[in-house]
Amino acid sequence: MKAFPFLTDYVNETFTKEKTRWDYIFLRPVLQVFYFFLRIVLFPLKYLIHRTPYGFEGRCIDGILAFGMKYFATNEAVEMVVRHVQIEPLLYRHLLAEDSHVEGTKRKFNGIDGDYNVDSLLEMVRNNLTIGHDELSYELVDRFDKKAFLADLDRIRHRMPEDHMLFSKRAMDSTREHSFQLIGITNVVIMIVIVITLFGDLRTTVKALNSFDSDAVLLWAMKHLYARDQSVLTDLDFYLQVDSNRGHYNSSVFFSNPSQYLHSHIAFDEYAYQVLRERPPVGGPQIALS
Repeated sequence: MKAFPFLTDYVNETFTKEKTRWDYIFLRPVLQVFYFFLRIVLFPLKYLIHRTPYGFEGRCIDGILAFGMKYFATNEAVEMVVRHVQIEPLLYRHLLAEDSHVEGTKRKFNGIDGDYNVDSLLEMVRNNLTIGHDELSYELVDRFDKKAFLADLDRIRHRMPEDHMLFSKRAMDSTREHSFQLIGITNVVIMIVIVITLFGDLRTTVKALNSFDSDAVLLWAMKHLYARDQSVLTDLDFYLQVDSNRGHYNSSVFFSNPSQYLHSHIAFDEYAYQVLRERPPVGGPQIALS
């Protein structure tokens, strides 16, 4: 993959290495075809027998993903997943102009104000990380106030998202010690989508496959924050929503594209976070609060 100018150096380097991996070349097409047929069979069945959760779904999803991260994922793949788990809530806190709350009030891996120190893979399983992470998108949309954001725009421009490097990433040690380094980030993301589709109830799965509303809010907010920075605005244009599973509506799960999570959602969060940390926005024009 060529180095795209609107991606961060970290994402470009990761994607370039990914392009040469055996699993990207041979396994990725198989998984994509498998997922296409899987959802055709599963969603009608879920509608009949698994509309609401039975209680085991979260542990099954996170248990399988934790096992895969420990024994099969590459170090680079786990690093990008852990980074994303921590960066996304930090971006949302920044848009809401809120800092971390008192340590004792945080819920592990759940909620924008949650505790995102990733100390172990076992914590993922115990605290419902995957489903909790998908819920962040809906929480941001519920909590975001357009008029409050625009009124507070100058103060937000002078703030900076918290540093994700201050959060623990010790869970990655399990991958370094035990993994056979077989599966890269592209297939890890596709497998996450497959596992959610397999074990999630209908409502949870549909929400997970449509959890991109927050990207539309983030893009809108970034364009206002960088209203006078044409270079950043040009980059942001390449993160505009596409037809499937992006924007302010729920699209059909039968047309969802698991690659969107990596190439649009995760890559976009990496870009927004780096720009906000390394290129603080300058003051923009006064905006009417209509």
